[in-house]
Amino acid sequence: MTVATNGPLADVDRWTLGRFVDEIGARFGDGGAMVASDRQHGPGLRRWTYAELARDACALQWALMRQGVRPGDRVGVMLSSFPEWVLYLFAVTRLGAVFVPINPRFRSRELRHVLGHSGARALIAMGSYLGHDHAGQIAEARADAALPALETVIGVHTAPAADAQDTAALLDTGRRYLDEHGVPPRADDADAVAVLFYTSGTTSFPKGVPLTHANLLPHSVRGGRWLELQPGESVLTLYPFFGISGGANKVLSTLGAGARLVFQDSYRPDEAAELLRAQRCTVIHGVDVQIRELMAACRRDPPGEEPERRATIAFTAGLDEALAREMGPGLGLHRFIHAYGMTETNPMILYNRLDDAFEVSVKAGGRVAEGVEVRVVDPESGLDRSAGQEGEIVVRGPTVMRGYYNDPESTAAAFRDGWFHTGDLGVRTADGFLFYVGRLKDMLKVGGFNVAPQEVEGLLRTHEAIADVAVAAGSDPRLGEVPVAFVKLRPGMSADADGLIAWSRARIANFKVPRAIYFVDELPYHTAANGSKLQRHVLREWARQREASTL
Repeated sequence: MTVATNGPLADVDRWTLGRFVDEIGARFGDGGAMVASDRQHGPGLRRWTYAELARDACALQWALMRQGVRPGDRVGVMLSSFPEWVLYLFAVTRLGAVFVPINPRFRSRELRHVLGHSGARALIAMGSYLGHDHAGQIAEARADAALPALETVIGVHTAPAADAQDTAALLDTGRRYLDEHGVPPRADDADAVAVLFYTSGTTSFPKGVPLTHANLLPHSVRGGRWLELQPGESVLTLYPFFGISGGANKVLSTLGAGARLVFQDSYRPDEAAELLRAQRCTVIHGVDVQIRELMAACRRDPPGEEPERRATIAFTAGLDEALAREMGPGLGLHRFIHAYGMTETNPMILYNRLDDAFEVSVKAGGRVAEGVEVRVVDPESGLDRSAGQEGEIVVRGPTVMRGYYNDPESTAAAFRDGWFHTGDLGVRTADGFLFYVGRLKDMLKVGGFNVAPQEVEGLLRTHEAIADVAVAAGSDPRLGEVPVAFVKLRPGMSADADGLIAWSRARIANFKVPRAIYFVDELPYHTAANGSKLQRHVLREWARQREASTL
């Protein structure tokens, strides 16, 4: 097979991910699809052409079917950013099952919730990675027959359980079966759920966000057009795959254009700088923390003037005009997209064009994506705000989920008259742009990861010494925000801050662990007609005061 000379995919409306991987395999043939630095696999880069990507997705589909995975089954995937993550995305969804990404930083408590709530029949995971004992966490999650639906465990690189199947062996078997029996049947449907993401919300555990093939694919492919991606270009993505930006939007937009997806199993700035230059990457995807570190790495080995590149970037720590201006000489990023979106709506529902003025590009948002409707409304009355007035961003359209998975209460709270209420503040300008301003909700944004204060509070309340606790956002020069906890101890009980932090670190993902513990006699509750309510604005002020006192 030779490299196809076709341009990027155009109209993929009503396509499924299965049809997508079949089409790009045929369309782009021997063109490079993936280049991965995967240190868990070994030294050197791992590569797939488009034809190989499509073939291995079909081989793994056969293997999964022979393991008993059927259309409609949920398949949990707790991997770092390995090439196998992408292969399984297409294999699972092509056979009509539901792909359930799981943050590999999750501990057993969170893992048990996601697997149990989703009803996952299979789990694809690592046994160990970067010193973390995933096998031990999986064993804890499965203890006491807590996950009766989970029948199959599959490992990548290392065994996550004693009864785990090995992906390398499954892939070899699947390739032989593919040679003997041909391409496996597709059982996917554009309106069926393709991916079930779990995202932190205002409840004690992450909520399931089911997105269909039709929700994800056309919008992601359009994102590649906005970036002016062309076949043969190389795209360096720094996002982890388990979230919607890294694992859906960036993967699908790159592959839909016939470009090469260049990535690492885990972000390493110096190596990312080497990949950027060695692979001649013309596009970068990342958050502000990563971009800043990538620039510093490039400066340690300067090649001269950086070539022109484009990017999508998320300023997770808030608007940073200094960094945005520095990206030009530092990385050749004079043109970039700073979009707005969330898991429930898809990323990039608001975006700027590459050639927009700097004053537009530097703000999150800009134009409304094709087919999507976005309003700015009064949070109380629901009436539209005028230009220049801040209000809540509400969204409806083909990119928006239908509702939270098995959670009618949260769904009813999020949707009103068919509009999804984001809980975010926005403003529409007189010239028609719509920009994100801030958050109505209390969500923390820790280096790009969502952290619900209520989830961390729920964990800390299980500690025997804690009577009550409240979590607020503390500032951090690298991550933007980090959790800090205000703790009220039970009478006669004692605890120290370092001990509580260590206790938390053993039970939840590290980005959720409080960076500081402050002991208080009382928490700031306000008594109202409908009961007591925690005054989170007071907590934020307390956090600022304590940070100031340590300077």
